[in-house]
Amino acid sequence: MSVKDLVRMANQIAVNQAHLSDDDAVALVAQHLTMFWAPALRRDLQVAAESGDTGLNAVALRAVRQLQPA
Repeated sequence: MSVKDLVRMANQIAVNQAHLSDDDAVALVAQHLTMFWAPALRRDLQVAAESGDTGLNAVALRAVRQLQPA
């Protein structure tokens, strides 16, 4: 799966948590990525986030940065 697709999906998950505070939304997005995404997909997203502007929204980016190394 392309990084562009991963970013789009992570952003969608984050947008769906807009009713929560930012901290709660970040925690929930990180939990979702950990529980439902394969380690390889999380790793690809983490590498992309570390390398620069991926298009991740602020909540998704914070969630990706708090994930354990995949």
